Parts: sequence; structure tokens; C-alpha cells
Amino acid sequence: MKMIRRISNLVSLCMLLAYVIVLVCIWSRIPGTVPTHFNAAGIADSYGGKGILWIEVIVAAVILLLLSLIEKVPSIWNFPVAVTEENKERLYKIALVMLGAIKILTTGLFIDVGVSSLVTRFPVWPMYIMLGAMVIVIVVAVVQMIRAK
Repeated sequence: MKMIRRISNLVSLCMLLAYVIVLVCIWSRIPGTVPTHFNAAGIADSYGGKGILWIEVIVAAVILLLLSLIEKVPSIWNFPVAVTEENKERLYKIALVMLGAIKILTTGLFIDVGVSSLVTRFPVWPMYIMLGAMVIVIVVAVVQMIRAK
């Protein structure tokens, strides 16, 4: 189970670090005002200073840290079935895989939001795909946990 945690942490951190490196490398070319919100068609409808781009990095890092801390304390997790000695390891493994996938998708979602702020028109479908993938991951994990009881 430690391997699952390590891989999801490594992938998420590498994604976040790559985004930070890209931001630092292109910082001087980013205009002073960037889009901060897009409508459903992907057209910018609100703007702010380029410093707002660091908000995505900070929030993603905080969420990643919180999810990583939560992973270490399985006794506080809620499960859709009773946790017994017989199913404990299986349930914990399913939950760890779910949390790992959510960490990676959440990091990707924040990076997508940051990248979208670098342009005035941005496709919204990557965000919908990541949100949909999160829902699918959660539903699949819950179904697996119910079957594992």
C-alpha cells in the first residue's frame, strides 16, 4: 500500500513542479492581466492580475498535502460497509487507489485552471473530463468496497 501512496504522490508532485517550472520560464511573457473565469463556452468573462496564477499552485499544493495526510490515517475514513478484520486490508487498498487517483486528477484540474488563465479562449472539455473521471473513480471504488464486504 505504501507503493500506491508513493506513486500518486510522485506523479502529483511532478505535475505540480512541471507547472511551476513552466510558469517561472514564461513569467516575463505573461501579460499583466489574465483571465480568471470562463463561461460554459470557454470564453473569458473575468480578469485579474497575473499573480493570481500562483493561487492555483498554492491551493493545489495544500489540497495535495491534506489528501496525503488523510491517506496516513485510514481509521478516520468513512466506508460504505462495516470494516472488519477480514475486509480491512482490501478496503484500505481500494480507498488508497481512489485517493491516489483523486490526488492526480485534482492536481491536473488545478493545472488546467492555471493554463486556461494564460489564454482568452480555452476549451472547457478537459475540466469536464477530469471531473467526470473523479466521479467514475469514486463510484467504482464504492462498488468495489461494497463487493469486498
